[in-house]
Amino acid sequence: MDTTQIALNRRNPERNGGEWGMLPAELNILVVDDHPLFRQGVRFFLESFSPITLVKEAGNGREALRILAEELIHLVLLDLQMPVMDGVALTQAIKADFPGVKVLVLTSFAGWEKVYPSLQAGADGYLLKDAKPEQLEAAIQAVMTGGHYFEPQVTSEMLTFLNRDQTEKDNLTTEELTQREMEVLSLITAGLGNKDIAQQLFISEKTVKTHVANIFGKLQVKSRTQAALYATRLGWFKT
Repeated sequence: MDTTQIALNRRNPERNGGEWGMLPAELNILVVDDHPLFRQGVRFFLESFSPITLVKEAGNGREALRILAEELIHLVLLDLQMPVMDGVALTQAIKADFPGVKVLVLTSFAGWEKVYPSLQAGADGYLLKDAKPEQLEAAIQAVMTGGHYFEPQVTSEMLTFLNRDQTEKDNLTTEELTQREMEVLSLITAGLGNKDIAQQLFISEKTVKTHVANIFGKLQVKSRTQAALYATRLGWFKT
């Protein structure tokens, strides 16, 4: 997603409403990248949409943490390779100090050696910089509604890496998850957030959270993304 492409695809909010469905009424975003031209291009694109009320910029992780401490930020778009504090370290810090903030990686690196540490750190999505603007829209929609988003290339790299090492967890069968936990995991794998899962299964969000916690414990994973990738690797659900 170069800045020229962003500019050419910028939408006129007066012409099409500038709306992204299912997003909060107000959405504040922080773009963290050490390339000013790219940051400004992304900001130019994002400011076209009415749910987005604030777009801030930072050139490195340390600057981003300062802004997060001073401003109400809902979503951070960050690069991985930056001076002072890289994207993985920043993601870890955000999830530790600002757990309600979503993190969407926006980078040039698709290899597993970059993807995996990001997921371990708690990233909610992973998008490449050559993605189309509509992919960025979809990614923001997904992570801000409790789901996750990964480009097919990134998912492929991740699954290839996961398949390299066979661990004791591979012996885990679906029988060790309850039927309801399997239903919840299936919807997590499909990218749904807790609210949507609750609506589909006619249960409360609190009950969904309990099932999610149980799934994490049984699969020995730390995030929805890891759970989804794990289930996909073992072929538990059709994708």
